Amino acid sequence: MAATASAGVPATVSEKQEFYQLLKNLINPSCMVRRQAEEIYENIPGLCKTTFLLDAVRNRRAGYEVRQMAAALLRRLLSSGFEEVYPNLPADVQRDVKIELILAVKLETHVTLSETATPMLKKHTNIIAQAVPHILAMMVDLQDDEDWVNADEMEEDDFDSNAVAAESALDRLACGLGGKVVLPMTKEHIMQMLQSPDWKYRHAGLMALSAIGEGCHQQMESILDETVNSVLLFLQDPHPRVRAAACTTLGQMATDFAPNFQKKFHETVIAALLRTMENQGNQRVQSHAASALIIFIEDCPKSLLVLYLDSMVKNLHSILVIKLQELIRNGTKLALEQLVTTIASVADTIEEIFVPYYDIFMPSLKQLNKRKICSYRA
Repeated sequence: MAATASAGVPATVSEKQEFYQLLKNLINPSCMVRRQAEEIYENIPGLCKTTFLLDAVRNRRAGYEVRQMAAALLRRLLSSGFEEVYPNLPADVQRDVKIELILAVKLETHVTLSETATPMLKKHTNIIAQAVPHILAMMVDLQDDEDWVNADEMEEDDFDSNAVAAESALDRLACGLGGKVVLPMTKEHIMQMLQSPDWKYRHAGLMALSAIGEGCHQQMESILDETVNSVLLFLQDPHPRVRAAACTTLGQMATDFAPNFQKKFHETVIAALLRTMENQGNQRVQSHAASALIIFIEDCPKSLLVLYLDSMVKNLHSILVIKLQELIRNGTKLALEQLVTTIASVADTIEEIFVPYYDIFMPSLKQLNKRKICSYRA
């Protein structure tokens, strides 16, 4: 591996996989495995390290732990030996390193200023106006992942990815500078993204709406009707990850604008999320819809939730039966776990009113309890 890189020959797939395994071994619980991995890593030349670490950071298929370790090692390598390593890198690798560094520094500088020097930055809003398009562009940095649809576990947020880092930055900007500054700078960009034929732009536009809600709360109240109606349309988007993003956005709005959000949109949002949960085409989307409904229910007044209780119980039970069959047949449990939590949230919110409905759910919940699939206990 080291010889290949030092000779300037592109790394093979097997060499990359070997390096990824080395990164995993660096965080192995076994002291012996870690020590051996550290010795091997220390003996790899700087050029080889940089090339492989850059590849690992950018490779969305490399796995969260691998990319997280690669990002940490790359930062350490460049900060401790920049003058030794950087000048000896090939021009294309220097360019890639420079892009990563510039993006990170520029983004963090703008965001930190919005939090620590708010008055100054409000006087120079052109700085933020220039940064916003770059942040939104980073949110589009998503990879087509064929395994996303069938994954049976929710992935952790990859905080080293451009998309997640940019979403966090936009949230911090909105909270730091407020809606009067941030909303006018982002609204038109987001609307254009939502109209894009590319799913990545629609996904990023929805997540941007989710990110600015808390900081732009007061200013968004006046456009909340049109915003919610727009987001609801994306629950029928042809791309499953856009549908999932729409669920996430509705859930975040249910938090940021509670309890008025629940009082104003209970009829449309509950019905839309239940329909999305009923769609058996994608369990990841079902799980996101269930998660959004759980969040919505948490701040929904009991008097409103009981209006939908009969239809909600009917829908949740029918979905539960199907998901239990899928568990027995295929072993899939992601949507099922979220569904059980949804049922528990409904019961917790309406309290004694739920008692007559216990018998409907008990047979299925007892089966789950015996299988020890869900943490909910019948």
